[in-house]
Amino acid sequence: MSEFLSIHTVVNQLTTWYTHREPYTHDTGTTTWTTTHITQVPPLITQLTTAHPASKGDLTGTGPCSRPAANIDALDTYTHIDLAAARWVRELGEDDGLDTIACIRKLYALAASAHFCGRPKAVTDPKTRKVTCCTVHDIERDIRKWWTQARIVSGWDVAAWAPNNTCPICTERRTLRIRSDDQTAMCTKCRTTWDQTNIGLLAEHVRQENGDQITEEAS
Repeated sequence: MSEFLSIHTVVNQLTTWYTHREPYTHDTGTTTWTTTHITQVPPLITQLTTAHPASKGDLTGTGPCSRPAANIDALDTYTHIDLAAARWVRELGEDDGLDTIACIRKLYALAASAHFCGRPKAVTDPKTRKVTCCTVHDIERDIRKWWTQARIVSGWDVAAWAPNNTCPICTERRTLRIRSDDQTAMCTKCRTTWDQTNIGLLAEHVRQENGDQITEEAS
């Protein structure tokens, strides 16, 4: 989904209250119609600091166990975004002494005067997936990654699925978090993200590890 939202919308959802629309279907006899439930939700960055742990069956399915009072994945993601945004602001020659939301907004404003290649899409290294064309696309790629990570681990919409598989990038096991509703995923270890443009590569990796016995969540 993140590749199809404007960068302005992505930044707004990270840093301001926004409208969430959830479609649902009604059935009455032979008639079916779809309507939308509309709610106002806090910024994704705020959601990370208030996220609750998933229920014991949401992620591991391992039965009763002790759980932390906070969502560790969410707090780790918040810290990662905070440090990354501050680092970008410093690289662009400005003071990073701001809270995370203000830092992301400042980064977005500074990107307007950064080096831009003029291309509609970023040029990336096929092996490392790093942006090689310009600073603007590099910043945008990072901001979109933060948006994907925040949506997945905050659990505001749907709790992410954590399969017993390895990450194809860093090879760590049980670090994948997958949201089937909008076809996004991330690794909580190396912070790699996937979206609708490349989620099929991750699904194929999981299929191969599972001997093609993949569950519907990742298909």
